[in-house]
Amino acid sequence: MKHLIVLLALSAAILGAQVSTTAQTKEKSKTEKSISKTKKAAATKEKAAAKETKAKATKAKKETTEKTKAVKKDAKAKKETAEKKTTSVKKEAKAKKETAEKESKAVKKEAKAKKETAEKESKAATKEASAKKEKPAKESTKTEEKDEAVGKTADGQTVFEGSRGGHYYMSGSGEKVYVQDFVGAKIVGKTADGRNIYEGPRGGHFYYSATGNKVYVKK
Repeated sequence: MKHLIVLLALSAAILGAQVSTTAQTKEKSKTEKSISKTKKAAATKEKAAAKETKAKATKAKKETTEKTKAVKKDAKAKKETAEKKTTSVKKEAKAKKETAEKESKAVKKEAKAKKETAEKESKAATKEASAKKEKPAKESTKTEEKDEAVGKTADGQTVFEGSRGGHYYMSGSGEKVYVQDFVGAKIVGKTADGRNIYEGPRGGHFYYSATGNKVYVKK
């Protein structure tokens, strides 16, 4: 009986020990699972945080790159605008300079032309005055004595009839200037085409042709 009780007690002790061990094992397994789950959650969270940090870093890098590109583009545009403006200013200044040079040349050319014209006129006037001084006064007197005075021009110059029938007056330089119409010329009629017919000092009738020659007609 005592042996049976001892065996039962021993069996109960063994059974209790086994139950306790099983419970401890289960508890340990449960604890390990909890720790593993916590570690996995922490790892997942850490991985997610790392991914988010990487994404933020990538986004920031991209934004920085875009900002740098925008700044460079803006700087390039400003530089090109400044260069264009400088080129435009230089071009305008060059055009103004060329225009000023052209105007200056034109003024100088005009002044030179005026000077040359004035010099020519001065020389001509000097030559004419010299010719008047050098021309013997007797020549005019001889001409007047030789050719008959038949009238005067509108400005009062005495008109003579030459030996060949032409009418002329003496210019200031002593040259003969031939005329057709003058005060004192006697008009006695007209030709069929409307030309004046004159009567000469000797009674002859004539008109002037297109070439300025006398053409005598019958009375």
